[in-house]
Amino acid sequence: HDAGLEALARAVEVEVAELQGKKKVTFVVEVPHAKGHRFECEGIEGMSLRDVREHGGMKGGEELGEYLECACSGVMACSTCHVVVEGAWYNKFGDADEAEQDMLDLAYDPQDTSRLGCQLKLSQEVEGFVVRIPSGTNNLLDHIPFPD
Repeated sequence: HDAGLEALARAVEVEVAELQGKKKVTFVVEVPHAKGHRFECEGIEGMSLRDVREHGGMKGGEELGEYLECACSGVMACSTCHVVVEGAWYNKFGDADEAEQDMLDLAYDPQDTSRLGCQLKLSQEVEGFVVRIPSGTNNLLDHIPFPD
């Protein structure tokens, strides 16, 4: 497929969102298993962490893509985008629904404040939030015998 066309489409999406009055939201990603590495990311209201990763052109997006896997393309069929939301920020996102909770039960080392990155939506209420990337993933899609 054409990566250049995809990049252009993502850039247009961001521009349209900004023209619609959607604001940028910044957040911090902690990667304890990478020597405590921390970096800042930026996305637009309504985006998920997966969207930020996929858009790549925004602040921290490409780096997020290095640490956050999204094996199922955001359809909640895996738990590879599992993140741990820090402290009080968790309640600002609201609870995971039953389908998300089912996937989190299969995630690598789930915590009380675990969420799937494809389900965390950016908003002004969570400006500055902090998420931690677990040190491993459980990718159930690796064990499905897809036909060739």
